[in-house]
Amino acid sequence: MKILLLEDDLPTSDFLANTLSSHHYAVDIISDGAAGLDMASRWHYDLLILDWVLPTLDGLEVCRRLRAQGSRTPILMLTVRDANDDIVAGLDAGADDYLPKSSDASQLLARVRALLRRSKGTSLPVLQWGDLHLDPALAQVTYQQTIIPCRPKEYELLELFLRNPQRLLTRSVIIDCLWPMDDAPVEGSVTNLIKDLRQRLKSAGLPVSPIETVYGLGYRLKLLAELGENAEPELDTAALAMPEASTASLQTVLEQATRRFQDSLVQRLAVLDEAVQLLQKGGLQQPQRHGAWVEAHKLAGGLGLFGCSQAEAAAEAIEILLTTSGTSDQQLAQELDQCLQELKQALAQPSHLCSKTTQP
Repeated sequence: MKILLLEDDLPTSDFLANTLSSHHYAVDIISDGAAGLDMASRWHYDLLILDWVLPTLDGLEVCRRLRAQGSRTPILMLTVRDANDDIVAGLDAGADDYLPKSSDASQLLARVRALLRRSKGTSLPVLQWGDLHLDPALAQVTYQQTIIPCRPKEYELLELFLRNPQRLLTRSVIIDCLWPMDDAPVEGSVTNLIKDLRQRLKSAGLPVSPIETVYGLGYRLKLLAELGENAEPELDTAALAMPEASTASLQTVLEQATRRFQDSLVQRLAVLDEAVQLLQKGGLQQPQRHGAWVEAHKLAGGLGLFGCSQAEAAAEAIEILLTTSGTSDQQLAQELDQCLQELKQALAQPSHLCSKTTQP
């Protein structure tokens, strides 16, 4: 299944995309609201995940315009905002569900599954082809009740065939369904993936491949009647062994996302320091104030995502102060400076920034 993620903060989008990819979702990432609206209007996605604050068009406006176009694609709003009025505004704009970035990855995945179930009008069924079963809820493939440890793309390819029985799937269709647009492989990669999946299923005991080649056109799932159940091939235990590379690779990407976020802290704190200084001098203009608010918003979201609750609270307080009206520059500068010092103190404490990325 394919998800469009609209998020303009690179460490956050890295973390979310790789969390979703590790659970067999293909993810396209767009950092601009208008571009995301165009993508969602032109291409089919099973789910949209939108940040509230985006360049050119915010998440609320993207929701409104998609619903005005008649789009029924489920939408999950993902942001640091959790006030009741904001939740109501998001849902009224057309979002189907709402999740703060500070929520655990497990809650994000559970809500994604729930929205996908709702969009299909039923629970996600166990997909079956003879004794071959694929359980989307468990992300697990079994043959005659024995687990087949598939690689992520093998799992996604098998799911695609099982969800589209007797539909002819060309290589280009398979690429569109399984890969993000900016990471699309050559068509020869599909041929190799088909070969790998067939070998894995054969090694698990399937006497005949369920995937049929329609020469010159593409591939499709064979009719069950074509499956010969008499042959009993010997299991190839070496082929069944699940490589650890994918897990290690995911961990590496998540660690890189954490480092990127850590590296961005200096610049973002500098923007907030400058805002305090300009306020003290009475010279903070609206564009600079909005820029400081954007940095505080991204800080709060990232800190919540990576499990820094104390620092997240300080960043949220700064975000709220920067939207407050009717306060003198000197008073606002004093309150902002106090929150900024609390934020820096929280960041200086022994860090648990990787706590959400290092758990098994």
